[in-house]
Parts: sequence; C-alpha cells; structure tokens
Amino acid sequence: MKTLVMFGAARKNGNTRALLEAFLEEATGQVDIIDAYRTKDVSPCIDCRFCWKKRECSIKDGMQEIYRLVDEADRFVLAAPLYFHSVPGPMKSIIDRFQMYWAGTIRKDRPAKPTKKGAILLCGGAPAFPNQFTAGELVLKGVLNDLSATCVGMVTVPQTDKFPVSENSAIKDEARKLARELYKGAI
Repeated sequence: MKTLVMFGAARKNGNTRALLEAFLEEATGQVDIIDAYRTKDVSPCIDCRFCWKKRECSIKDGMQEIYRLVDEADRFVLAAPLYFHSVPGPMKSIIDRFQMYWAGTIRKDRPAKPTKKGAILLCGGAPAFPNQFTAGELVLKGVLNDLSATCVGMVTVPQTDKFPVSENSAIKDEARKLARELYKGAI
C-alpha cells in the first residue's frame, strides 16, 4: 500500500507538520511526501485543455513525478495551514495541475466510483470562528474527489498561533484516530 502526502506549509516544522507527524505515527506501507513549498519546477496550469483529450498534461515539468506518485497511491493525506481561508499558493498551484484527473469526466475514462481513500488535516492560526475551515475543506474534498478518493475524515485545528499543535495532545490523538480510520482494512 502507498500513501501520498501533500504537505502545503511554508514552515517545515510548524503546526501543520506536527499534526501530520502525529497522523503518520499510524501510517502503514510506503509514504511519499510532496512538499509544495520545496517542490521545484512546477508551473501553474495554463488552462490549455490538452488534458481534455489525453490523460496527460501539455506542460512537461516536475508534475510528471507527482502524477506518477498520485497514480501509484492508494491513500492520500492533504495537510495544510489556511492562509486567508484556503490552502497556500504553492499547494494550490499543484492542485490546479490535477485538472488532468478532473478532465477524466470529459474524456470518459474516470472511474465511476472512488477507488482510493483520503484524509484532510488543516491548521488555522486565528481563534476559532464560524466556517473557519469551510473554504479549505471544499477545495481539498474536491481534490480527493477528482483523485477518485473517498474522504474518510478531517482534523481541523484553530488558534495554533496561541496553542501550538506540538503542545496539544488531544488534537494529536485525533490525528492518530483519523489515520487508523484511513488505514482500516489495509494490508
């Protein structure tokens, strides 16, 4: 079994990483991590619609390796802080290049039902407020859907600027519990 983590935090060892590390304590099988801020040579989508006809992207860059990892993965973990209510730009640039998977609907080669599983981890520095994670949740659940994955759950953590994840054993336990759910039934 292979898990692909998409890590979208600017700080290598911040709150999102602490949440992800707790989650990964329960991971089984091979885990590959795409670090959006430190992934080189990924251009933004240019909406050329090449992928509407072929299951590939017209831009040949660092995404080729990411596409391979996505295709090989059985599980996805999307982990990000929220910047102005959504995922950070470098992560969103990679997400936009997943247009190739969405275009399977147009090409008619997309699986009828989800064949994979996914989980979402989101951190917000601001104090909790209504709908704080709604935009990020919509984006990342959409990504999982386009990657033919069922979202098994999500952990959201507000107010990390004041209460770091590294000092929050309850939220780390929640991340581990979500991981166990993601890997339930895994070989």
